[in-house]
Amino acid sequence: MTGPVQGEQDQPNDPERYRHHMLLLKSMHCCRPVIHNGLKQYISCLTANRDGGRISMTVYLAGNREGFDSSEIEIPPMNKEGTAS
Repeated sequence: MTGPVQGEQDQPNDPERYRHHMLLLKSMHCCRPVIHNGLKQYISCLTANRDGGRISMTVYLAGNREGFDSSEIEIPPMNKEGTAS
């Protein structure tokens, strides 16, 4: 069994990955498109899993049974109006 990674309890172990996961969650909640293989798509489900003391996330896109690692999903930049460009 793997225990927690040493460090501050309330700080993410990997801040960049944590930020990406939070942006994926926000994209799902706000029904904003994400990009996978160059196509804009929508998230239908996210799952978080323990992965050797870290957290990995699987992203399920609308209309696709297969899950993708969160690192394969891009978050499009927001324009001035607050929508994905």
